[in-house]
Order: sequence, then C-alpha cells, then structure tokens
Amino acid sequence: MRSKNKCKAAWEAWEKPYLEKPGGKEEAAREKREFYCDNGKIKMRPTDDADVPLTDRQIKKQNKK
Repeated sequence: MRSKNKCKAAWEAWEKPYLEKPGGKEEAAREKREFYCDNGKIKMRPTDDADVPLTDRQIKKQNKK
C-alpha cells in the first residue's frame, strides 16, 4: 500500500510540468503509457525488439529472472 502512495506522488510530480502548458494534460496522457512507476520512481518502460513498450506483467516477469 505504501508503494502506491509513493507512485501517486511520483505521477503527480511527473505530470506537473505538462499541466503548466496549453494542451499539456492531453500530451501527458499520451506519453504516460511510455512510463511506469517502480517504488515511487517514474521510469521509461523497456521495449521489445519491435519497440513496443512492455506491459506491467511483462516487466515484473523480466525482473524476476
């Protein structure tokens, strides 16, 4: 549960610069899928060979190896 609070704060901080410019909310929504939160840190999603971002499940599976 604590990790979710860290991620919520991290996402809010990540989104803040976008909200300061016109159309920023829509741009942030488009770009958010390229990132994920790992214990309160926003990181760029790894991609597969076709440059398709991995899902949360794929990232967790990859980290267990």
